[in-house]
Parts: sequence; structure tokens; C-alpha cells
Amino acid sequence: MTRWRTFAKINLSLEVLGRRRDGYHDVLTILQTIDLYDTLSFEPAEGLSFTCNVPDLVTENNLILRAARLLQRATGRMEGASIHLEKGIPVGAGLGGGSSDAATTLVALSRMWGLHMTEANLNNLASALGSDVPFFLMGGTALAEGRGEILTPLPPLPEHWLVLICPPLAIPEKTALMYGSLTPREYTSGSVTRHMARDLQAGRPLEPGLIFNAFEWVAFRRFELVDAIRQRVVEAGADHVRLCGAGPALYAIYAQEAPARALYENLRSEGLEVFLTRTIQARPTCLDDAEGRGPPDLAPAG
Repeated sequence: MTRWRTFAKINLSLEVLGRRRDGYHDVLTILQTIDLYDTLSFEPAEGLSFTCNVPDLVTENNLILRAARLLQRATGRMEGASIHLEKGIPVGAGLGGGSSDAATTLVALSRMWGLHMTEANLNNLASALGSDVPFFLMGGTALAEGRGEILTPLPPLPEHWLVLICPPLAIPEKTALMYGSLTPREYTSGSVTRHMARDLQAGRPLEPGLIFNAFEWVAFRRFELVDAIRQRVVEAGADHVRLCGAGPALYAIYAQEAPARALYENLRSEGLEVFLTRTIQARPTCLDDAEGRGPPDLAPAG
């Protein structure tokens, strides 16, 4: 059995530029890996099977099984695997847990089945599974364009601390709902995100005031609970509270641990579901590697 750590993300900036002819939207976003993770376990088996500590996630349409089947079809290899997921990333919160699990599945099964996939091949498969999935193959800090699959690595963000707040709110078909709720007034030019990218490339400090998310007004209009919790977090002392992806989770970001921990303890005492975490530079990580690194066996592109 091999065990893998699969990390969550936040969007430091998320702009929607407009709707495309294919029905998707063009986005410009800066993605950042954080130290909040699921754990995936893989064992060789005759067929494919999937279990999870969250029973509602055990469906034939789970992105982990879809990733495994896609890898089988793409390579013509029909080895199996018994896969178990231990969720640590809140489900449906805007933190990319499902996409991260799918990316890790591609990497882990490629190794276990001895496929020696190139990074380019894995990226192509990841893009077919979802717009966020390619990012999780590389992790760290990156600018994403197009539907989110066109990636440009950025210099590592210096460590920042985050307080994540998860409202008790399940939103069926959330991504489609949130994109469908956007109006042209939420579309922007991408200038805020490009400004932030230039700052990071120049080694300048992150400006929390530049953090932007096109979905915030939609989320606060449609879901009173999200806006109410945002106001509670501000009243508890947070200067900048932002939406995670398409929500409904929120986050406050700090350059130092102490104020983040103080906010975390304050909100936890109020009974909110909160997490204290930090930004990291990490790809899918095999816990059974000698140094806990990601896969060494990816062949170079080309």
C-alpha cells in the first residue's frame, strides 16, 4: 500500500473575464497550495474499488474513479487498484479537494502501474477531468488562464498563515450555479490579478488589499449565511476576509502566525468550523518516499 497527501488551494485572486462560445468562462486567477490535505491510499487489486470516510462521496461518478478510468483508457492498461480516501479538506468548500484528489490519483496510479507518464501526458489527462486539476500536479504558486488549465508558475509566495472558515452550507451543483449567477457587471479585465502576478515576480510582498474574487458578490447576495459569517469574522478582528474559489468557505490571511492563531481561537470559541493553516509549495506527496517527496519517475516532456 502507498499513501499520498493531496493538498488544498486558495485563490489569491480570481477574475472572470467573460463567457466563451463553448459555454465556459475565461478566468485569470492566482492559485496557491495550502497545508490542508486529504490522504489517499492505493493498493494493487484486480479491479477498481473506492472507499471513503465520508460515505456520501462513494459514487461511481467520484472524480477519483473517473481519473483512474481515464488513465486506464489512455494507456490501454487494465491493472486495478483499491483506493481509500480520508477527507481532511472540507467537502464542496471551494478549496479544490476533489480536483487535488484526482491529480494525485493520476500520479499515484501512474507510478503503481509502472506507466512512466510524461508530465505533458498527465497534464492532458488532468485537463480532461477539470479546469483546476492540472494545477494540483505542480502545486505551489501559479497564474492560471483560459478555463484555468493554462498555467504559469510564479515565484514561491513567502509563508503566510490562514484562518479558513467553513459555513454549514451545502450547495448542490455549486460551480455551475455560481458561474450561472454571474452577470457582466462581475466580469473584469484581469488587471488586478496581473498586478499581483507582477508583484510576486518582482519579489514584492503580497498586498492583502489586492486579493479579489469575482464570486464574492454572488455568494453574499445568494447566501445570507455566508455574508453573516463574513461579518462575524470581520467583527472578530480580521481586516481582509475573502471567498475560497466559488465558496462557500472564507479565509483571512496573515504574514505572521500570532494574529492568525488569535483569530482562529476567537472564532473556534464561537462554535464556527475553522482551520488554521499556512501556504506551502507542494505537489502530491507520497508519504512512503524516503524524503516524503512527490513522484521521481515522471519522464520529461517530449
